[in-house]
Amino acid sequence: MNEFYDEPRHLNMKKVIIIGVIFVVMIISIIVLIAKKISTPQKNNSQEIKESSTIFYSKDNSIHVELSNNLNLKSYSSELDYLLELRSEDNLNLFITKENAMKNKDLSEIIEADKIAFLSNFESSSNVSDLKELSVNEHLAYTYSFHYLDKNLNKAFYLQVVWLQIDDVYYIFDIEFPLEDLSFYTNLTSSVLSSFQITSP
Repeated sequence: MNEFYDEPRHLNMKKVIIIGVIFVVMIISIIVLIAKKISTPQKNNSQEIKESSTIFYSKDNSIHVELSNNLNLKSYSSELDYLLELRSEDNLNLFITKENAMKNKDLSEIIEADKIAFLSNFESSSNVSDLKELSVNEHLAYTYSFHYLDKNLNKAFYLQVVWLQIDDVYYIFDIEFPLEDLSFYTNLTSSVLSSFQITSP
């Protein structure tokens, strides 16, 4: 009796056919998945951004910013003389004011003087930064920041001020929020400045 048993030839053919069928089914499945993915309409990235953001216009419609709805900002109108005032229930506030540029005056010197005067309005401030020069859409800007304690809310706040010069006008941005949310709002200032636009007449 043979110790080794040779499998009949027709059984080997059966294995080859089964493997071939499995391979063909896999190829067809992959082709169907790829075809389905291609035929599914892809959302436009810019459309998604627009759908998840809001454009806020100033009182006189001279400027606007486009910001994420995740910030939960709403237009607000107070007795203060802000061109644009946005607030959220999470104590995120954005104020934009406008001033005529001073001729023959260096912008950094104007801001340094204003910084000293502005800080005097706060009973306690800390971590006051130096002025930092920025370029916003090829326009000169300067920024500084500091922390202060809001005694009414008993909460520390982060406040960043940006002065942006466009032609003969200064646009001043005050962006403030609770200090505990600093890591959450790391890109907020750049979002505000990059979306800031002067509205075409």
